[in-house]
Amino acid sequence: MPDFTQSPKNLDPLTVVDHVLLPVADLEAGARTLRQHHGLQAIPGGRHPKLGTANMIVPLGRQYLELIAIADPQEAATSRLGKRVTRALEDGRVFVDWALRSRSVDSLRAKLLAAGWELPPPWEGSRRRPDGQVLRWRTQDVDTGAAWVALPFAIEWDIPDGLHPGEAAAQHPSGATALRRVVVGARNPAHVREQLQLLLGDSDLYEVRTAASDGIEELVLDSPHGDLVVDAT
Repeated sequence: MPDFTQSPKNLDPLTVVDHVLLPVADLEAGARTLRQHHGLQAIPGGRHPKLGTANMIVPLGRQYLELIAIADPQEAATSRLGKRVTRALEDGRVFVDWALRSRSVDSLRAKLLAAGWELPPPWEGSRRRPDGQVLRWRTQDVDTGAAWVALPFAIEWDIPDGLHPGEAAAQHPSGATALRRVVVGARNPAHVREQLQLLLGDSDLYEVRTAASDGIEELVLDSPHGDLVVDAT
């Protein structure tokens, strides 16, 4: 399979795994834990206006891990992302969500609607980096319910070349270079595989396992020393 993780955005396939969100109570403490346990270096991210959250980034080429925390509880209580992060922290979850990168959220939305999916409207987001650069994007959620789901949301970046969060400079002690696979658990794995097939096609970027509840179970990252696994335990 071609390696799309380092490709310019105009060479990306229609959808590719973009990032995975890890909820933390405190960004700096979460970054220290990730470095100590997995040799991954997080760098400052920014604040999400109107969502009540803030983040730090673990760059992995044109992919990344996102440490995300509640910055304003009142604001977070009114946003889907804020509510999901709050619940993930309350439940002791290691992962809260994951995202596919799409060149066109509108095209992906049209495909899913034609397949009979019920979707909420897309929404626009942004955050300001420490250097003042504003990153903007459009997002398409595939589920707005309170229950945990195995499916990712889709993101379409509106940023200049070279400013994808995963392209930021970072030195990982582990030598990690890319996010190779997202492993999700599902109560109905056959149905989840069918849905992911529509979102990502035939791909080794994901794996579905039978589980007691839906959601991400582990990540497999590439490193010079072999597979680097970040799991939900």
